[in-house]
Amino acid sequence: MTDRVSTVQAEGLLTILAGFVAEASDGAVTAAELMAAADTPFVALGIGSLAQLRLVDAVEERFEVFLDLDDGGDFLRSLGALAEHLAVGHGVAGPGGS
Repeated sequence: MTDRVSTVQAEGLLTILAGFVAEASDGAVTAAELMAAADTPFVALGIGSLAQLRLVDAVEERFEVFLDLDDGGDFLRSLGALAEHLAVGHGVAGPGGS
């Protein structure tokens, strides 16, 4: 896979996840705001624990993965951290990926 394809897939994954976060937070933060602040901690964006649990449910359902919160849930610190965890830890690719 080329770097360009990898970047496009990563951006696609970020876009999908940003939509999930926006929905899980009941619109407290928009997908566009999340994309612009992908490495900003969810807590700093006002995304609380209930929204994070909703996000976990949506991600597990969409990508058919199990996100283990017993390991500390560090992957829930930001949009970028979640995308990286899914890509590296679970082999999830963005649209067009395998």
